Amino acid sequence: MRGIAKLALFACALLGGGPELAAESGDFGRPRESVFVDEFLPWLKDGFDGLTGQRVATAPYTDDERTLRDLAYAILLPPEAEGPSRLTLAGIDFVELWNRWVVAPQPFDVRSYSEYLISTPYRSSTARYARLIDDIRADIGRVPPFFSMANRVVAADAIRARSFQFISLTREKLDLARARIAENRGFIDRVYDRFRERIAGYRYALEALMVLTPSPNAVEAERALFVLEDRLKRMTSPPPPVVAGGVISK
Repeated sequence: MRGIAKLALFACALLGGGPELAAESGDFGRPRESVFVDEFLPWLKDGFDGLTGQRVATAPYTDDERTLRDLAYAILLPPEAEGPSRLTLAGIDFVELWNRWVVAPQPFDVRSYSEYLISTPYRSSTARYARLIDDIRADIGRVPPFFSMANRVVAADAIRARSFQFISLTREKLDLARARIAENRGFIDRVYDRFRERIAGYRYALEALMVLTPSPNAVEAERALFVLEDRLKRMTSPPPPVVAGGVISK
């Protein structure tokens, strides 16, 4: 009976997807939570092994950790990435899943965004500059939310690490907590590196456009790029030492 119910659920999902099998995406373009994932793709959820589909020991994400990963989603994608593909069912983009889980992720190519801008047909060269400026400004808006949340996660991890000496949990659970702390730090570093890579891609694209299609709009793009670089530097620089009584205290 349960198999029939699953089959009916699958049929409803197919019928509800429309001719393009498309469904609305969730926040930041991520697939929405759905019954389809719970029933047919449980290995996509936290705590499941990707090959066996069995539950594995893992520390659950905090709300801040989940928000951090949601904010990072659009940053880790290439700047030229567009919306969901045609093959989207119940909020799941199967083309993206294939690229992310089956095909090894490709290294960031600093020239890719430039080639995308140049090869995309536009009515005028001004539109290419407009797209570049819009993408840079979008990243400017992504910097403060991500790194503000990253600071919250790091602060919570520091409290978690200090609590280890006062609690009597099993070694397995402590190891899970330590692994999550390391995962969070590595994840934040990865997003920071991707911001730097995106800036390099924008810089390369601006130089290419200036050579191929010179325009006064290059000045505005240069200013936006400077703001992005400055915003990233300000949000990731360590705080200055505290000065007390004329003496710098470390």
